[in-house]
Amino acid sequence: MKNAIFLLLFFSVASLVAHAPKDMDLDYNAETAALTVTVHHKVSDAERHYIRRIEVYAGKELLAEKTYERQETATAQEEMFLFIDKPLARGTVVTVTAYCNLSGKRSARLEWE
Repeated sequence: MKNAIFLLLFFSVASLVAHAPKDMDLDYNAETAALTVTVHHKVSDAERHYIRRIEVYAGKELLAEKTYERQETATAQEEMFLFIDKPLARGTVVTVTAYCNLSGKRSARLEWE
């Protein structure tokens, strides 16, 4: 019984601390073929609670991905993906997904026009 109460309390506290990314900003610069991704994820310790991975898809095709071992700042993780060899064509819809290392994920879409 004590173990069950401990586990319940542990997961309750962990769920208060761990959270999915709050929001995401996407910007594509056609001149430089660069997609800038800013994942807003406020944390108290960027070494223990951070954005673990960012993936960029066009449809089902994985265009780029990056994995992290810590978050850049206590408020966000920013990454620039360069598509110099294969720039995004007009009308391309990209979906970017960011994963928290503890809990949750957030996706955003960008259609380059």
